[in-house]
Amino acid sequence: MLRGLNTAASGMFSLERKQEALTNNLANAQTPGFKKDDPILRAFPNHLLERIRDFNQNGTTGTGQVSGQYPPNNEIASGVYTQERIANFSQGTFVQTSGALDLAIEDSSIPYQTINGRLVKPAGFFAVQMADGTVGYTRNGKFDLDSNGNLVTPEGYRVLGTNHQPIRITDSIAKEDLQIDTQGNILAYANDPARTRNIGQIGMVVVQNPHNLIRRGENLYGSDNAIPFVTDPGSTNPGMLLHQGFIEQSNVDAGQTMADMMVTIRGYEANQKVINAYDQSLQQLYSVGKVNG
Repeated sequence: MLRGLNTAASGMFSLERKQEALTNNLANAQTPGFKKDDPILRAFPNHLLERIRDFNQNGTTGTGQVSGQYPPNNEIASGVYTQERIANFSQGTFVQTSGALDLAIEDSSIPYQTINGRLVKPAGFFAVQMADGTVGYTRNGKFDLDSNGNLVTPEGYRVLGTNHQPIRITDSIAKEDLQIDTQGNILAYANDPARTRNIGQIGMVVVQNPHNLIRRGENLYGSDNAIPFVTDPGSTNPGMLLHQGFIEQSNVDAGQTMADMMVTIRGYEANQKVINAYDQSLQQLYSVGKVNG
């Protein structure tokens, strides 16, 4: 009976963690470039149930079973747990904003890679300078200029150029006078050949296995190993493009996520009812034992 209590309790714990992941996904359904987490539930290893046989003095059980051995009876699962959250890096929908500093990464043309015998889809990211000086990676391309002319994310992190330095727009150049091509080159006054200037180039990376990235919060990812920019020596762009005047929406399907949350709640309630049933049975057993005692 206690095994059933533990199994139901493990179901409640795992569904609670799944609900947390779904809630976080839904809360970021309108966050540009957000990538949802898919919680993975796995069962604990099954236990082999065995019949207990009395020890036979002559060394056998009469059925060919040696004394002291317990013939198998059946298997039972002992519960479930949420093993991990796996980020889903599928391409989000593009929305046109016409903002001069709104950028969206298109990486659907990057070919799959075989890593450890499994096909993995690489993903492209913008490179930004985090508060501790390390490099972070984001898909949120809704950029702006701070008071010093630095190109920054909505959270204030400075966007890095291909020279690994923050991009700064000087000489009071208006945002509307900037043009950014598909390779991330920033041109000022592109329509006036006499005044055209190259400001720099957006720093971008292609992560071969994005599942190795670590969430840092604020829609940023980090890596334990340095990731080369696509313009670094020896690196190539396998097919990633930038689109000015667009932002990439979150890849969260709000309708499906709400449906998954309802199913999760129903599962949680079912496990709760199982525990209540076990609790009532234990109370009855206790009452019977107390009367007979």
